[in-house]
Amino acid sequence: MNQQSIHQCVFNFVFFGILFFLSSCKNGNSKLVEGYLIQDINIVDAKKGLQEGMDVVLKDNRIIQVSPHHKNNFFPKEKIFNGKGKYVLPGLWDTHVHFAYEKDIAPAMFKLFLVNGITSVRDTGGKLDLVKPWKIKAESDPENAPRVMIAGPLLDGYPVVYDGSSSKRPPLGTGIKNAEDAKKRVLDLIDAGVDNIKAYEMLSPESFKAIVASANSKGLKVTGHIPLRMDAITASNAGMNSMEHLRNLEMSMSTDADRLLSSRRKLMDEGRNDPGGILRSRLHKAQRMHAVENQDPQKRREVLRVLAKNNTWQVPTLTIVTASTCYFPSNEAWRENFKFLPDSASLRWRKRALEFKPPAPDADAFKYAKWAHEIVKDISDAEVGIMAGTDCPIFFLTPGFSLHEELVLLVKSGLTPLQAIEAATIRPAQYFNMDNELGLVEKGMLADLLILDKNPLEDIKNTQKINAVIRDGKWYNRKDLDNILRELKEN
Repeated sequence: MNQQSIHQCVFNFVFFGILFFLSSCKNGNSKLVEGYLIQDINIVDAKKGLQEGMDVVLKDNRIIQVSPHHKNNFFPKEKIFNGKGKYVLPGLWDTHVHFAYEKDIAPAMFKLFLVNGITSVRDTGGKLDLVKPWKIKAESDPENAPRVMIAGPLLDGYPVVYDGSSSKRPPLGTGIKNAEDAKKRVLDLIDAGVDNIKAYEMLSPESFKAIVASANSKGLKVTGHIPLRMDAITASNAGMNSMEHLRNLEMSMSTDADRLLSSRRKLMDEGRNDPGGILRSRLHKAQRMHAVENQDPQKRREVLRVLAKNNTWQVPTLTIVTASTCYFPSNEAWRENFKFLPDSASLRWRKRALEFKPPAPDADAFKYAKWAHEIVKDISDAEVGIMAGTDCPIFFLTPGFSLHEELVLLVKSGLTPLQAIEAATIRPAQYFNMDNELGLVEKGMLADLLILDKNPLEDIKNTQKINAVIRDGKWYNRKDLDNILRELKEN
C-alpha cells in the first residue's frame, strides 16, 4: 500500500469513526439528527449530471459528505440506506402554485407536494390573509411541509382582472392607481414578508416600472405577465426578473408587433369600464393567434437575446398553456388523483371534469400549443433561464402530480431530461439566491432530496418512480408516502 492510500485509510477511519460515535440506534424514519449514510447511490443534479456509485452522508438537516462509494463498517445497519441501483436528486420545486385559488384544497397541498418529491413551492398570487398563513405554517414545521415562498396579491392596473367579481375567479389581485401607489404597495408587501412580487397585465408602464424598481432596490425579484400596454423587450429592460405562462410573449414577436401594441392600448382605453377579465380575453382573442401565425424570426431572436441579456427567466407552465390539446381530466388515471383531495373538492372536481366537455381542439389550439413547445426550445437554446411551474390547482391540475407532467412537457418541447430537472431544482434556488443551500447534491446543502427507483435521465417519467423523500432531514420511505396518500384518501 502506497503512502497516499495509507493517508486515505486513516482519514476514512477517523471520519466514519467520529460519525459512528455520534450515531445511535434510532429508527431510520425519524429525523436524521445523528448521521445517516445513503450508500452506493447514483446522484443526478444539474451541475455534474450523473455520478454513479456515490455515498451521501446526512446529519441533522444537511449533507455533510459526498464521496465515491467504498465499503465501511462504521454505521449501524439501521443507519444505512442501500442505494444501489437507485438515483438521488435535489428536492423538486413547483414555482407556480396558488394556495388561495380553491381554499378547501389548500389544507391538502403540503402533503400532496411532499409525496411527489416537491420540497419547495412558490405561490404566485393570492391575498395575504389567505397565503401568508401557509408560509408561516410551513416555517413552523419544515420537516412536514414544503418550503413556501409567496408573492402576495397580484399587483394589477385597472380594470383588475382577478377582482373577485366572477364566481369562477377568486380575488387574487389588487389595483394600482399610479407610480406612487405602486411604490407604497411594494413596500407594504415587503414589510408583510413576501419573497417576490407579482405584476399583472392591466398595469400602466409607469406603475409597472415603479413596481420593478421598488422591489429590485430591496432585493426582491418581480415576476408576472407582460403588461398589455407594454412589449416583452420594454418589460425586460425595465428589470422584470421572470415571466409566467409565456403570456403575451407571442405578441412581441409578431411581424407587426408595434401595430399590435398600439391597437392594444387603444382597446384598453375604450374598454376601461369593462370587467378586467372580459377586457383581457377580448385583447387576447384579437391578437394572440394573429401573432402566432405571423411570427417574425428576426424579431423573435431579438426578444430572446434581450431576455437572455437581462436574465428575464421564463416559467412556461405548459400544463396549463397547452391544456386545450392535452386535457388531463379526460384520462381516468388522472381523475384518480382527485381522490387525494378533500372530499368537497374531490366530488366537485370529478363532477366538473365529467360534465365539462371541452370542444375538440380546433386548428388554433394546436397552432398555439405547437408555438408554445417551439418557443420553449428556442428559449432554452437562447440560454434564457427556465423554471418549472404548473399553475395548480387551476383547471384540474392536482398539486404535486402536475409538476411531473410539466417535466414531461418540457422534455417534449426539446429540453433534455437533465435540463428539465435543472428547471425544477437549481434554477429556482438561484432565483431566490439560495443556491448555496439548495438545488444540488453536494456537501453543505440542505437535506431536501428525492430518491428514485429508476434513472430520470433515461426517461423523465421516472421522476414519478419515487422510493423516498427527504425534507429538512426527515426521511419518508415508500411506506410512509403511501400512508400519507391513504390518509388523504380517507379524509
